[in-house]
Amino acid sequence: MNLGFGLSMDMRMEQKLSPQMIQSLKLLQVSALELEMLIKQEMEINPVLELDDGPEPELVDGSEREERPEERPEERDPEADEKPDEPQVASSQEEHTEIDWEAYFDDGFDLGGHMSEERSDPDERFERVPVHQKSMEETLLEQLDEKRFDPALRPAVEWLIGNLNENGFLEATKEEAQAKLGLDDPTWEEALSVLQWLDPAGIGARDLRECLLIQLSRIGLRDSIPWKVVHDCFGLLQKLKIPTIARRLDCTPEDVQSAIKEIGQLEPRPGRQLSSPQAPTVVPDLVVDRGPDGFWYVGFNDKTVPSLRVSRSYQDMVRRGSKASSEEKKYVRDKLNSATWLLRSIEQRKGTMLKVMHAILESQSEFFEEGPGHLKPLVLQDIADKVKMHISTVSRVTNEKYVQTPHGVFELKAFFSASVTQEDGTEISSVEAREAIKRLIEAEDPSEPLSDQKIVDVLEEKSLHVARRTVAKYRDLMGILPARMRRKF
Repeated sequence: MNLGFGLSMDMRMEQKLSPQMIQSLKLLQVSALELEMLIKQEMEINPVLELDDGPEPELVDGSEREERPEERPEERDPEADEKPDEPQVASSQEEHTEIDWEAYFDDGFDLGGHMSEERSDPDERFERVPVHQKSMEETLLEQLDEKRFDPALRPAVEWLIGNLNENGFLEATKEEAQAKLGLDDPTWEEALSVLQWLDPAGIGARDLRECLLIQLSRIGLRDSIPWKVVHDCFGLLQKLKIPTIARRLDCTPEDVQSAIKEIGQLEPRPGRQLSSPQAPTVVPDLVVDRGPDGFWYVGFNDKTVPSLRVSRSYQDMVRRGSKASSEEKKYVRDKLNSATWLLRSIEQRKGTMLKVMHAILESQSEFFEEGPGHLKPLVLQDIADKVKMHISTVSRVTNEKYVQTPHGVFELKAFFSASVTQEDGTEISSVEAREAIKRLIEAEDPSEPLSDQKIVDVLEEKSLHVARRTVAKYRDLMGILPARMRRKF
């Protein structure tokens, strides 16, 4: 056996992504808000870029030079922008070709960088100032200042408050508290009692059962049927075994049903009443609307993307005759190259998204005409074949991108769904099948809920063929309970 060192040659083909291609792919998959943040970050590190707040006249021999039509970036050939894959398929020689910026600017050209098709009103470009929301811990500590209790218990109660999870449940055990704070059993019980008397009711409970019991006791229902259902039959309650609970508590199923209804009005997670997480802001990247001529049009929402341009002062630094040093010119050239690729990548992102959205509009025309419930089976590969792009590119385009339609704002991925094959070979969307199941359950008799097999039979009568296991799967996905647990007495 030879364990010595040796040299060997290996020849293989590899595809390496240039930094520019990586940047294009990164921008393609970000949302509108993320793109805005990336642009702001790039402006902080690249002094060549600046916001385009309007036309900037250029002085030549003390007079303003009029901008020639061919210099206006808005009037470029539109077909030149309809090549979303151009930077990705460019040859390595083209990617690394150094631009002669001196000749470029001497010829009177500009980088443009007008990223918005229409300029937004100043009132629409404000940034909302976040309002400070008190945390659950802050709110509970403020309540302590208003409660009358033994001051010696305050350190223990504060420690317990610090060990509440986001739902308001106490995660620390008695043994942990005793080991950490040196509490005896009576002190632990007193501190826990103070915590559980804070608002809202249920705060400081150690599990869901205790949380419900605290709330029922607080509203004066201790030893009532709802309290007994939770206290004595919590396991059966979780399985909604109403007849068994009724026999154990010696009452009627109707009484148990009423008790369960009352229990359902309690708060299972009291901590969320003290925290108000803001809903994520959804900014549509695209807009689909019907024009006056009756045709559908796809537009790009540019209002969140700042309009950029290259600073005139930095352009002057690389013109012929500039007094800037060679090091300064090299620095500016590098920043100009970076700015150019950023602007090209943003334009490529826009073109690719418009192309994919046009394909989705064509494939899901019934949805845009009739609304939700008329989706056709569609997968990413179908759109990839139609726009002649790789499926990974389509996946990046549709990820976390939203479109505004006459029927509401939807994520692009919402237009893709699996298919359910019918007996005659036709296919329907899984979304349509789920909606049909949901409508049947909503219209059922609560005293005689439809079983999964009964749903299959009813759908068969409507020429919609779905297997029983498929019905059970879709019902679980929609969070709908089985028939025995939906029954009302």
